[in-house]
Amino acid sequence: MSTGPDVGRLRNIIVADAVLAFAAGAFTVVMSLTVVRIGWLFAIGAFVVGISAMIAAATIPLRHRNVLAAVLVFAIANWMVAIAAAAVATFAWPLMMLTALLPSIVAASFVTADRLWWFVIPSFFVSLAVVAAGVLQDVTGLSDEVPEWLQTGILIVTTPGFGAVLVFVALQHHFSLTRALDEERAVRRDLAAQTDELIRSRQRVVAATDRERRRIERDLHDGAQSRLVGVNLQLATARALVRNDPDAADEQLALVRQEVHRAHGELRDLAHGLYPAVLTQHGLVPAVEAAADRSPTPVRLDLRPVGRCSAEHEAAVYFCLLEALHNANKYSGASTIELRLRRGGEGSTVEFEVVDDGVGFDPASIGPGAGQGLTNLADRLGAVSGVLEVDAAPGAGTTIRGAVPVGPAR
Repeated sequence: MSTGPDVGRLRNIIVADAVLAFAAGAFTVVMSLTVVRIGWLFAIGAFVVGISAMIAAATIPLRHRNVLAAVLVFAIANWMVAIAAAAVATFAWPLMMLTALLPSIVAASFVTADRLWWFVIPSFFVSLAVVAAGVLQDVTGLSDEVPEWLQTGILIVTTPGFGAVLVFVALQHHFSLTRALDEERAVRRDLAAQTDELIRSRQRVVAATDRERRRIERDLHDGAQSRLVGVNLQLATARALVRNDPDAADEQLALVRQEVHRAHGELRDLAHGLYPAVLTQHGLVPAVEAAADRSPTPVRLDLRPVGRCSAEHEAAVYFCLLEALHNANKYSGASTIELRLRRGGEGSTVEFEVVDDGVGFDPASIGPGAGQGLTNLADRLGAVSGVLEVDAAPGAGTTIRGAVPVGPAR
């Protein structure tokens, strides 16, 4: 099998060779009938005309893109012409030697390396046979019947045409090589662009990690840590009141208990934002349901069973959903949010959508800072070979879609 451009180039070569063989055979037939009237010369000319039809028939396998069969038919036909013509008309042996080598030259561009020897070895031995026939100088003596001027005329008619075919083959090889080089350059440009994007993505991931670390530090300092410092002071106060004023100490301990509960709640919420236990224990669907329950905006859920996949894939989908839900609550002004989760790609991907009916926005108009959240989502999905799509317009709400390849469900 081969691609379209390769099939077209091979067809052009076959047609050119068939036209040359037909012209050479027809010229020989005409000369044998009108000028010299030599029977065997007519036979060899008719044989070459028949072989030209065989060469043309090599285009038939190309209809099914069977390049190997086409080259085989092309090669056998040329070898037959080379051997037959060299055995009878030995004056043409230099031209027939090139004819014998032509199949290996063509096969080099259209046949895989493990099949190339099918053409190189026979071409070598056929060319040796042609040279041997030429060196023996017509053991049959048939060529002596052909006038020297006709021998020269046959060579003059056929040699330029054969040279043109060789030039045509060389040009076809050049076009093939040029196309391959262009494709390689395009691939290298794509790889360079992907490498640059990967570098930028890693830089964004490092920056986002630093920001998240500072946010966690700030939340701990301003929240649970401050409450625990206050608890420590309240416990010191309660300890001083225990002996002298038990009732006041009891009230103080009740306040301490409330602060401990608040600190516990803040730590639980912070830990849930880092990596919820429900995601680890039960998977995506329960984790997403829990996240929807905490949403201040009503959420309509359409959650299909997705099974379990690797921790990094589940985390990528969950935190992208969580971030999209957070953005919808914070910026969209939506009255409702729809959240969908399902298997796609014949079960090989996990797909999600977060749709709100809020104010929407123009994705093309947001600046680098404003679009950092969407960039973070794309980077998170890109890290697991996923893709992100944003569909938004002013006044028409926003839809965030994502898909992550995860393999079969477990």
